[in-house]
Amino acid sequence: MSESRDRILAGVDGTEAGLTAARYAATEAARAGIALHLVYVVDPYAPPLPTWPPAPTDPDSRMGKLGRAILAEAEDAVADSGAVVSTYLLLGRPAAVLVQQAAKARLLVLGDQRRRLFDRIITSSVLGPIAAHSAVPMVVVPSGWPADDARRNVVVGVQEAASSVALVRRGLEVAAARGARLRLLHAWHTFGAYQDYLAVGSEEQAWVDRAERELTAALELARSTSGPSTARVDARVEVVHAQAAYALVEASRHAGLLILGRGRHLLGLGQLGGTSRAVLRESSCPVEIDTHVAPAFEGDAGAAEAFEGHGTTADEPAGSGRR
Repeated sequence: MSESRDRILAGVDGTEAGLTAARYAATEAARAGIALHLVYVVDPYAPPLPTWPPAPTDPDSRMGKLGRAILAEAEDAVADSGAVVSTYLLLGRPAAVLVQQAAKARLLVLGDQRRRLFDRIITSSVLGPIAAHSAVPMVVVPSGWPADDARRNVVVGVQEAASSVALVRRGLEVAAARGARLRLLHAWHTFGAYQDYLAVGSEEQAWVDRAERELTAALELARSTSGPSTARVDARVEVVHAQAAYALVEASRHAGLLILGRGRHLLGLGQLGGTSRAVLRESSCPVEIDTHVAPAFEGDAGAAEAFEGHGTTADEPAGSGRR
C-alpha cells in the first residue's frame, strides 16, 4: 500500500461484524471522497482448525484462499457505496499488522461481533490493544449496525474540559461532515462521604454549573480554531450525575457515533481504562477512540478547575489519566 493518508482502512474477518465495519467504512470513505482499503490479516502461525497443529502459512495456503474469499465477500457488500475499494491480504499478527497499516490511513474501522457473557470471558479481543496503540482514530462498529441509520447525533464524552479542546474540535468536524447535532457529555459520580456531601444543599448544583461553564468554554475555543463549516453545528453541553460508563452507554442508544479520547500511560504510550473498554463492549452505536489524549473517566472525578481566557493549548496532552 502507498504512504498516502487519503484512505480509510477497514479490517474484515469473515463475520457479520466485519461486513458491518466494511459498510460503515465505505459510507465514510464515500462521504470524504477518499479510497477504502479492505484488509484481511492471516496469522502465519494460526491453525486453520482447532484440531490442526500450528504451521507457517502463505498467501497460497488454505488460510490465504479463505482470506481472499472473505475479502471478496466484503467487497461485494460495499459495491454500491460509491467508494473506490481495494482489497489486501496481509500476513502477520492481526493486531500488530492493523496498527501498522492504520498509520498510513485517515481512519481505522473494525467490527465488534457481540458475544454472550460466557464467550466474552473465555475469548480475547484485539480491539482493546489496537485502540490503545493506533496512530489514527479507530471506530468500533457493533455487528448489525445499519449502514443507513438516520440518527444524526454525535456524542463526545468529556471528562476534563480544559484538556479536551482537541477532542471537542474532532466532534465538531465529524458533526459538520455528517450534518449532525453535537452533544458534549460530562458524567460525574463520587463515592462514600463525598457523595453525601455533594447531595446536600447547593453543592451539587454548583458542581453542575461549573462543569457546564467549562464545557461551554471548551466548545467556544474548539469552534474558534476549527473550519468555517463547524460554525453551523448545533451543539449543546450536558452534565449528568451518573457513573461514566453507564451514562455513555445510555447516550449511545440515541446516537450515530460516540467519540472518546484515549488516556496516556506514564511512559507516553496510549492505553484504555475500564470505562472505555466497557463502552466499547456495550455501546449501541459505533464508538470512535480518538488519538487526542484526554483525562480518563477512571475514578469519576468532577470537572476540572476553571480555565480563564482559554489559556490551555488545544492539543496539550493531559497528564497520566487513563480511559
